[in-house]
Amino acid sequence: MNLYRTELHRFMRRRLTLLFGLCSLVGLLLLAFMVAATSRNAPTPDELAFAEEQAAMYQADLDRCRAEEDYFEQEWGYNANADYPELGHAEVCEELLAWGTDPVDHYPYGVFRFAEDGVLILIGVTIVAGLLVMLLAASLIGAEWSSGGMSNLLVWHPNRWKVWGAKLGAALTMCAAAVGALLALAFPLFYAAAALRGEVGELDAQWWEGALAVLARTAALTLGMTVAGSALAMLGRHTAVAGGVIAGYLVIGDLLVRLAGMAFKVQYPDLFSLYTWVTVWIIGDTQLYSYTDLPEEMSDPMTLTIPAAGLLIGGVVLVLTALATWSFTRRDVT
Repeated sequence: MNLYRTELHRFMRRRLTLLFGLCSLVGLLLLAFMVAATSRNAPTPDELAFAEEQAAMYQADLDRCRAEEDYFEQEWGYNANADYPELGHAEVCEELLAWGTDPVDHYPYGVFRFAEDGVLILIGVTIVAGLLVMLLAASLIGAEWSSGGMSNLLVWHPNRWKVWGAKLGAALTMCAAAVGALLALAFPLFYAAAALRGEVGELDAQWWEGALAVLARTAALTLGMTVAGSALAMLGRHTAVAGGVIAGYLVIGDLLVRLAGMAFKVQYPDLFSLYTWVTVWIIGDTQLYSYTDLPEEMSDPMTLTIPAAGLLIGGVVLVLTALATWSFTRRDVT
């Protein structure tokens, strides 16, 4: 009997799998309908002309800033370059005045633009799919422990490494299939919503490169979430343990970490938040600023990079997996 195929078959035949699948499908359709219903139509010719006029004014202001070293003293009354000692004058101008140079910045509020808003929605769809599969994998392993099915399985397959590997492989396969299926459905749905009740925007090669990179990292995150959920259930030998740890951290765990960091006057309390590292992994390099210094004494920002976030998140998943593997292969099943 092929353990991997058996585990995959058990995943697909669970009623909870069907329930999660139906909820995901209905939720996705409702979300697409709500986006289309609440979005304004594409800007009219007059609104487009106004947006282009405003963008031209902002661009002229930016060009003037680049050309005049004393621009900030003249217009703002102080030298803003001093706030960014690591940047040149032109870069400071870009940092402070770049917003508004794109006509899109002046579009009427409420227009759903797929080129800008679609990626964020697809990221959310991917993360929700990962959460559902993580809970599904944890519940499947926890149910086996609670019902005694794990003991029976090990009678017929005493090699625990193979059993654990088959369960992880099946969970990862289900996660990849669920994420792929939902993304394949979500993309045309929200593209159609933008085409009918909004604006698609320019989906050029640069957009595709950035969108695919972000979604690939998010999909990799969901695989890690699935492994972590399975490992927690294997460690606690109960679905409630994994669910409690996940829900506890999502609800109050991160808040307590932030409050502790602020109470002990840690320079960068956000460093201890897993949300911060997940955001960096998905969105890209991010700068953290200290909240313990006075504005005039503010320290240099700390830059968090995608590789660093990947190493930390991967390390957390690896530690949980190693502990679960040790627990399953060494501890008594009964």
